[in-house]
Amino acid sequence: MSEETNHIPETDEQLRAKKRKRRVRLAILYPAILIALSFLCYFLYRIDDFVHVCRIPPGTIVVDSRSIRPYDPVFDDFFRSGKHPKLLSYLMYRHYVIPDGVMEIGESAFLESGCLFLRSVEIPGSVKKIGRSAFEECCNLTTIELPEGVETIEPLAFRRCVNLKRVELPNSLKTIGGGAFAGCTALEKIRIPDGVTEIGIGAFLGCSSLVDVELPPGVKVAPEAFSGTLVPPEKIPPPKQPQP
Repeated sequence: MSEETNHIPETDEQLRAKKRKRRVRLAILYPAILIALSFLCYFLYRIDDFVHVCRIPPGTIVVDSRSIRPYDPVFDDFFRSGKHPKLLSYLMYRHYVIPDGVMEIGESAFLESGCLFLRSVEIPGSVKKIGRSAFEECCNLTTIELPEGVETIEPLAFRRCVNLKRVELPNSLKTIGGGAFAGCTALEKIRIPDGVTEIGIGAFLGCSSLVDVELPPGVKVAPEAFSGTLVPPEKIPPPKQPQP
């Protein structure tokens, strides 16, 4: 014997009560959404004003992933508490200032610490060396200006910075390591200063937008330094053969 369920229609009072509850929920939900969107828009508007200043102990001469600490007057107490997620600082900051006195940006400094939204870095004249893979895969880095004083760019330093469009190299620069700018597909031109004596293997490998390069006389260009670019072959001196 099957059981039948009798459908009891709701009364007008019950229907009115449901409508009142729905209106109350909407009256609370809509303003909450608008407030949340307003905060989001304000945050996105202000995000370029936030500056990530490297906090390092006195006497430190090498910036590495352990040296990088978030600091901003507005959020200082929050960050100092140590309770914030580490990832948060790298989602908020797009511009980075390295303090004067630092002599080296160490190996994988920004690659290991997170550089997802990094767009620009201020580097002081005290820096002598950009370490291996220091800014590798900082995919939103658009500009890099290396100050007078930098002498060495180690291998893979800016590898796969796919949005890097402008690079200013100082006259003090002597060596560009292998693969230093490999895969920087947005880079269109580069001037190599007169002081550079060596450009490593594949230094600009795969820079598919690179059409113009200025090279100093006598510079030693390693094999495939400009392979995969649009630079005319006649502009690139052939690799020097080792002396027997």
